[in-house]
Amino acid sequence: MKKSGKEERQEAIEQILSKNPIESQEELLQLLTEKGFELTQATLSRDFREMKVAKTPDATGNYFYRLPGIKLPQPKPDKYGMTSPFSRHGIINIEFSGQLAVIKTPGGYARGVAQDIDVNNIPGVMATVAGNDTVLVILRENSNKVDIINSLKLLFARE
Repeated sequence: MKKSGKEERQEAIEQILSKNPIESQEELLQLLTEKGFELTQATLSRDFREMKVAKTPDATGNYFYRLPGIKLPQPKPDKYGMTSPFSRHGIINIEFSGQLAVIKTPGGYARGVAQDIDVNNIPGVMATVAGNDTVLVILRENSNKVDIINSLKLLFARE
């Protein structure tokens, strides 16, 4: 059975996204044009919706279009923070500095993460301030960072 133009186009999109870091729709449109496909931005947006393509951050905070099921590279843990085992639930990583913790989230998740932390009254947490992809957590004096991480795991690592 012959594939439709749409099926061929979506296969090409899948191949390009699986092999190249694509930051913009314009960049992908250019690559598709080079492969002989003629399409508009609106058609590409519809393909993205159907294919469940999302623009997500990598470990360094740069955003790329990705297919569902692609595992994102995660930063390595270091002495200042922790790589999150629960990134698919809204947290990418946590770093501590003095009485502050900075939580990185996918774009648009920070407000929900901050609200969940506030509502659950995590011991050692005084307050949160949320941006788009970052939550600043203000810790109480002498708070135990390991306890805070364990509380966040309980809160966000639900299967």
